Amino acid sequence: MMLLEKRKAVVSGAAAISLLAGVFAMGGAAAQSTPDIVKEMRQFIADNSARPAFTPPGPPLDASKLKGKTISIQMIDGRIGAIKDVADAVQEAAAQAGLKTTVFDAKSSPVRMQQGFQEAINAGADAIVNDGDVVQIIANQIKAAKDKGIPTVEAINSPPVVGVPGQGSDPNTFGNVAPDAFLAGQLSAAAAVVNTEGKAQVVIMNTSEVSASPTIVKGMKDVLERCPDCSIVQITDTPLEQWSTALTGLAATTVRSKPQVNYLLPIYSDMGIFAAAGIQQAGATGRVHIASFNGTPAAQALVKKGDIYAVNTAEDHEFIGWAVVDQAMRGMLGMEPAHPIAPIRYVGTKDLKDIDTSSSKALSLALFGDDYKEGFLKLWGLK
Repeated sequence: MMLLEKRKAVVSGAAAISLLAGVFAMGGAAAQSTPDIVKEMRQFIADNSARPAFTPPGPPLDASKLKGKTISIQMIDGRIGAIKDVADAVQEAAAQAGLKTTVFDAKSSPVRMQQGFQEAINAGADAIVNDGDVVQIIANQIKAAKDKGIPTVEAINSPPVVGVPGQGSDPNTFGNVAPDAFLAGQLSAAAAVVNTEGKAQVVIMNTSEVSASPTIVKGMKDVLERCPDCSIVQITDTPLEQWSTALTGLAATTVRSKPQVNYLLPIYSDMGIFAAAGIQQAGATGRVHIASFNGTPAAQALVKKGDIYAVNTAEDHEFIGWAVVDQAMRGMLGMEPAHPIAPIRYVGTKDLKDIDTSSSKALSLALFGDDYKEGFLKLWGLK
């Protein structure tokens, strides 16, 4: 049973007590020995290393009714691999469904986030995709879109929550598409625990402005705090727009000044790329490693090399783009939102031995397959 399913199980009475005692993701578990936690994390990694199967996120819909409609894609920053990958996949899926798309790049500017959303509303977009924009910054624009009957779908930030307005995002958002960020954080921390034989001394590298970051960090802490010989040495916080200028120096300074550190846990792949350069500059190659989440090509190429970047749990950006279009069409058709938890897969150096890491499409196909495309087309009445 997937960890996510265990976390979301609904139980009561004695069954609840039993579940809370047995599922480590729920927290509050009894203290474990170092060998026990290493063994548990090794199995946890194995359970999340297989290719996931496609599951329809909701009931069928008739895409033919929406031919010619326009989806506006609002990217927080096209320089971020995951953000650009999702936007590209939205465009591909929309074209297959007979929809048009426009793209706006906010370039990490709060003013541009608001501007892009407002331009989409003024232009009469039929649906808007929030591809990473900070929801608190664009809350007024999301409401304005809803008031005009334009559904907003949030991509990549927040896993959808059933029965909650906005599915756990801004209450005026129609629906979400994202992986389980808590699980992603757990897998990064599990890598550090297993690969240090339960002696992980980590620095968590956060960007708190990113909507999913608190959940990812919480997942990391969930694992590390139950490892008796592991420690969180420091938690850093770097604004998104400073990743390329600050993270390399931060990583170099950190590993030089804190020689006990053996793992850096950046929340996202692209952060890990800059951090890896810092480890190399500090002469700590082989002593300090990185585990992160996203699975962008440049990061996976470093994981394949294996000297610094040890693990980069992958999310399927192609799937996310297709699921976003599915959600947007449901919004345009006046249906209830679907519940798409995007698949993720633990990926270490050995998993990439014979895999092409040159592009997102190549990685998506190798790690996740493309059965979901056929699945979505059938779900939309196009096959």
